[in-house]
Amino acid sequence: MADNFSADAGQIDDGMGQAMKAKIKEQQAYARAMSSRVNAAPKVDPDGVPDHAFEGFGTIEAQNQEKPLVPLMPERGILKESWLNVEIGDADKAEVRVVITARNIGIGAQFDKSGEVMRDRLPLEEVTDISQQGGAIVLQTNPEGYSSGRQYKIYTTESDWHALIEKNVAAEHKRVNSKLKLVRRVLRGYYNSRPYQWFLSTTIVVNFFLVVYESQIQPLPKTDPFCIADPTHARCGDVYENLQTFDILFTAFFALELAVNMYVHWFFAFIKNPWNDFDFIIVMISLVNAADIEGLEYLSGARAFRIFRLAGKFESLRRIVSALSSSILPMANAFLIGGIFLLILAVLGTEFFKKRDETNFGTMFRTVYSLWLMIAFGNWENDLPVLREDNTVDTGVLIYLIVVVVVLLWVALQVVLAVLLDNFIAATANEDNILRKNELLEANAQNLNTGGLEPLLMEMLKLFDTSEQLGRGIKKLFHHLDYNNRGTITYEKMHQGAKKLQTTPQILVSKEDWKILIGDGANCDENGDMNIAHFEFMMRSQVKSYVQRNLTDIAAMHEEEIEQHIILTALRLLLMLDPSTRMESLMVKVNELSQDVAGVRTKMMQAVKRIETAAVAVLKVCGAIFSLPAFGCLVAVTAGPFSSPCVNVCCIAFLGWLRLFLSRPQQDTSTTPPRPTSSLRGQTWRLLGASTCLAFPTRDGWS
Repeated sequence: MADNFSADAGQIDDGMGQAMKAKIKEQQAYARAMSSRVNAAPKVDPDGVPDHAFEGFGTIEAQNQEKPLVPLMPERGILKESWLNVEIGDADKAEVRVVITARNIGIGAQFDKSGEVMRDRLPLEEVTDISQQGGAIVLQTNPEGYSSGRQYKIYTTESDWHALIEKNVAAEHKRVNSKLKLVRRVLRGYYNSRPYQWFLSTTIVVNFFLVVYESQIQPLPKTDPFCIADPTHARCGDVYENLQTFDILFTAFFALELAVNMYVHWFFAFIKNPWNDFDFIIVMISLVNAADIEGLEYLSGARAFRIFRLAGKFESLRRIVSALSSSILPMANAFLIGGIFLLILAVLGTEFFKKRDETNFGTMFRTVYSLWLMIAFGNWENDLPVLREDNTVDTGVLIYLIVVVVVLLWVALQVVLAVLLDNFIAATANEDNILRKNELLEANAQNLNTGGLEPLLMEMLKLFDTSEQLGRGIKKLFHHLDYNNRGTITYEKMHQGAKKLQTTPQILVSKEDWKILIGDGANCDENGDMNIAHFEFMMRSQVKSYVQRNLTDIAAMHEEEIEQHIILTALRLLLMLDPSTRMESLMVKVNELSQDVAGVRTKMMQAVKRIETAAVAVLKVCGAIFSLPAFGCLVAVTAGPFSSPCVNVCCIAFLGWLRLFLSRPQQDTSTTPPRPTSSLRGQTWRLLGASTCLAFPTRDGWS
């Protein structure tokens, strides 16, 4: 079958180049691998090398991935754990690792003996009913929730498991349904709304200009001696009291706003935002300043820094501030090098000129100050003139100034500016990439009839580099979705399992998406289910379509950049004109033909077995009837040539050999060596000997 497929593929185009022929050969090998794995049940050799397909993502390809697609078992916050028998839905009972935390029950993968890979996660907030049934704890879940109404049975004889689960479920329901959480959810919606953010930004701007105005006029209280002497002055009157009142109101408002922000985003979501940390510091300084503590009056100027909070509200300002902040550390390293050069030159200047000008070069710090004035302001006013009064040049001072200018101005300072500019450009480019990525995600969200697997496809393209890795990853994903080990994936399995993958956003496969994934019935069996061959074909097709859609969207984004637009369009056309699209349809036909051949072989083997059983029964009856030598001789003489023992031998040997040939196990020659022919040959000779004993008469009669 694979050879016929190869011949058909070779006739697609006689004039295609070497690259196209290589592509055809790759598709042929892929088709043979696909056809050999049709209806293949999951195989695990507990005594041999484990199948990595059951280890889940995160074990090979995603070692450096922060959040693997298939989740791992929790490592912290474990209240109780053990290896127990568990049933999930209609799956068979299996002994796996079970872990209970305050909010979840983690169930390990059946084929992962290390207990690290998670087969399923049950949020305790979704448990609607707990009961005891035949020595098992039965947990019923919410049909609209994360577990899609699955029923979980945990078999254990320990009573504390049932008590612990009931306690945690009750606590989780109380936490989720508490009024405080409802209030927090409502406040979060109002706080993150666009009108409130605009109001907050306007308040920050008004407060900033009031701080600037107060710093300009420097108002004085009425009790100040200056105001007592001239009460009509602009700095006197009610200005001071009004500005103090506004300052208290703004401080109270920003303190209340900070408290609300902390409440609705508590805890990690708040502290991970650097703008929240910055605002917390500014508000604390404002509260200390409002307390009017003696000696801390200078802290009032910190209120002006609150204007930087606008950078977190407006995209353009945020990008600039983020780029500058990311450039601080590299620029500090360059400043350190410049400071070292400055100190070296200061030490040399002190040693050379401390006797000639003790005021400016008497100590190292005085020399540093003098050099700083010269670098910053070009000021060289000291007792070390380059030109003496007799118009002669002081060579030592001239050389020293030249070295200072070259080392500090032309080298060190330029290095600092270069590092700042380089890191600023890199950070800006990174912000641009993030913006382009968000635009691409928005474009993907607007695509229609895609199958709904875009988040999964994006993560898989990050994880896998080669076709072999992609195939292994698809196999892992198949076994994860096939939670009951039936060898097929239905719509219910796809819908329930896809949203349990750790993708952002969560994958919700609808029935329309399922029709697209199975190709309107072309890539599934008669029941509408996908086996592992169908699933791999579907995933590879989805990956290719996803890349084509991304190329189209990116080409549209770079439409003004004509070179990149042409390159991306050409790549897209190459993928569209790829002959693999024709090969894919042939591979589907190969899979269907393989299924038909497997069914015919099973029926033939059953028919031969029935014929052989009937023949053996007839021979035994004949042997019993023909046990008398006289009767055997009479039959041998009267029956003619058709009663020849050779005919009996040939018939029995042929039927037995045909059964051996059709019942021999099929092996995957890509992974294991072919079965030696000597085994089949030996069985044939033994069968021929047994048939001869049955066919030829002996001293005691017919065998």
